[in-house]
This record gives sequence, structure tokens and C-alpha cells, in this order.
Amino acid sequence: MSRHFFKTLYQGKPATVLLGYDQPLNGFFMVIEEDGQESDEYIYSNLFDEVSHPSTLEPYRKRLNELGIFVPIEMIMEVEADGAARMGNKNVYHSIVNGTHRREVD
Repeated sequence: MSRHFFKTLYQGKPATVLLGYDQPLNGFFMVIEEDGQESDEYIYSNLFDEVSHPSTLEPYRKRLNELGIFVPIEMIMEVEADGAARMGNKNVYHSIVNGTHRREVD
């Protein structure tokens, strides 16, 4: 499973977007949670959807837009590449520093 993280804001509060590719299910997933939350309630989880692991990122791009949440295009492109390569076991932390996209692989 590839997992890409991006810290952002949702309704003025810190939140984290987790977007990735699930190799065994051959599909993409996305979870958005408020940072520091103590419950299992999410701003969004792909498990809420009828098609929980779609074959494209388009449903998640639409959902991010609806929620007004920004993620870097570089992150989207890398997750798409992970799906094309059926990537597994990868953690990447994305950030924007002084207007420049940065990534750190764990």
C-alpha cells in the first residue's frame, strides 16, 4: 500500500489528508481527519462511499474540491503513478515550504 500524507487546513483547523493506492484491493483510497481528534470520526473516509477503492483518483479530486481542501498536484501525480505501478509499502510526507513542494519518504 502506498500512503501519501499532507497536512493542510479544513474550515480553519489543521487536518491531514491521507491518499494512496491499495495494492491488494487494486484501487485508491483517501481519509481526511482533523489533527488531534480523539475519536474515530473522520472529515471524510473512502469507506463512506459505495465504491470504496475506485480505479481512478477522480472521485477524490472532486471530494477535495467540494470540501475546499488543497493538496499539491505533485502528490496527486505520484499517487496516480503508484497505482499504475501497483506500488506497495511506501510512505511519503508532502509539504509546501515557501511555495515549494517538498516530499520526504519514510
